[in-house]
Amino acid sequence: MFRDVRLRIGLLYSRIHFRKVGDPVIRFTEAVSRARRALVILPEGTRDITSVQWIVRNLAERFSEGSVTVLARNEQASWLRIENGNVVVLPYSQDDVSTWFVPRRELIGKVKRSTFDIAFDLNVTFTLVGAFLCRESKAPLRVSFAKSFADEFFNFQVQTRSPGSLAVAYRNLVRCLEMF
Repeated sequence: MFRDVRLRIGLLYSRIHFRKVGDPVIRFTEAVSRARRALVILPEGTRDITSVQWIVRNLAERFSEGSVTVLARNEQASWLRIENGNVVVLPYSQDDVSTWFVPRRELIGKVKRSTFDIAFDLNVTFTLVGAFLCRESKAPLRVSFAKSFADEFFNFQVQTRSPGSLAVAYRNLVRCLEMF
C-alpha cells in the first residue's frame, strides 16, 4: 500500500520536473541508424542473468563505433561481464534512490556527465528510476517496452507478447532495432 503511494508521489514529482521539457520531432529511421552513444539501464530485479548479458553484448556490438554506458545496481555490476572496450558500467545503490523512487542528484549527475543519442530502459515492467533517468539523459530517442506510464518518459516503445520472459522481450527489441 505504501509503495503505491510513494510511486504516485514520485510520478507527480516527475511530471512537474519534466513539464516544460518537450521532445523534438525526429525520424526514427535516422535516429537509430545514426546513434553512436547509448545509455542502457538494466532491469532492477534481474532473474535472467543470461538474457541481460546477451542484450548488453548485442547493444555493445551494435554501437561498437561509439560508446555504451550501462547503468546497473551494484550487485548487477559485479556479475556483468563485458569484453568490449567501448562499454562503461556505472554502478548505483539503493541509497542513490529517494523514498519516492526518484534518483538522487548524485546519480542524475553521473548520467548527465555524458551525452547520449539513444537511451534504453530494459525493465519490462515500469520502474520510475529507469524511466526518470532515460528522460533526464536528454537522449533524443528513448526506448523501452510498452508498459504503464511509459508514454510520459519514452518516445519509442516495443510491444512484447510475453512480458514474463526477458529472453523473448529482448529478442523482440533487437528485431525491432534491426528494422532501422
